[in-house]
Amino acid sequence: MGGISGEETQITVALVGGRRLRERCVARFLEMSGLHVKIALVENLRESVAGQEGAIDLFVIDAGEHSCSDPEIRRIFTCLGDVLPGVPIVVMSDREDLSAVFDALNLSARAYCPSSLDPDILIETLRIVRKGGTFIPLDMLINAPVHRKRPQGTEPRRTETHGLTRREQRVLELLKKGQPNKVIARELGIEETTVKVHVRRILKKLNAANR
Repeated sequence: MGGISGEETQITVALVGGRRLRERCVARFLEMSGLHVKIALVENLRESVAGQEGAIDLFVIDAGEHSCSDPEIRRIFTCLGDVLPGVPIVVMSDREDLSAVFDALNLSARAYCPSSLDPDILIETLRIVRKGGTFIPLDMLINAPVHRKRPQGTEPRRTETHGLTRREQRVLELLKKGQPNKVIARELGIEETTVKVHVRRILKKLNAANR
């Protein structure tokens, strides 16, 4: 476990969550990594952080399985913004859907860290946010479905591809229309033997007995 040296050792993090066991585990890890940690109690949050101007560099909110659109989590954001405005907020959450990320960003969170994230990356994230940066895991952006405006009257395309390549998806579209291999080959400008290979792969990936 790599520690943090230099200016990063001066980072003071206030944890807000309410789940005591995980809260203590995260606090212990941060302390072992060289950070100073305070626990901000949810039940009396204003009193916990009041008068801490300049003493807290970052807030880390553990949202658990909730989205930041949850009223309780929104209340925490509101309270922190009222009592210590300008202090960056990092969200930890069990959720890995992009809508949860947007909920956090809409409340001005500076980073979103799923609980599956490597702990050392969490440390680096806190350092980046302390210096004015923002962090969202790249995997969450890459795996997010892309929604494009489609011409009126066309059917929406399914975002689930089952691991099919683009060419296999095109072959599948023609298979759904009942087209034989010869027609598919002519439509796509490929050899009929190549179509047969694509069909075999499609059946295997979809766990289908036949076309």
